[in-house]
Amino acid sequence: MNEPERRKVSLAGLGLLSAGAVLGLTLSAPGPVQDDSAARPPASSAPADPAATDPPPTPS
Repeated sequence: MNEPERRKVSLAGLGLLSAGAVLGLTLSAPGPVQDDSAARPPASSAPADPAATDPPPTPS
């Protein structure tokens, strides 16, 4: 019987195959679950527009 033909695979080729497998598994996995607190921006203590809260300047 004839022996099946075997091809040599380089280490670089194995690295590319494994990197593609990891990338495929990463992209196919569901993303992280976000709750409501993660969707809201953080609260700041400073007003957004300080000029709008200041009284108008008095003429001297």
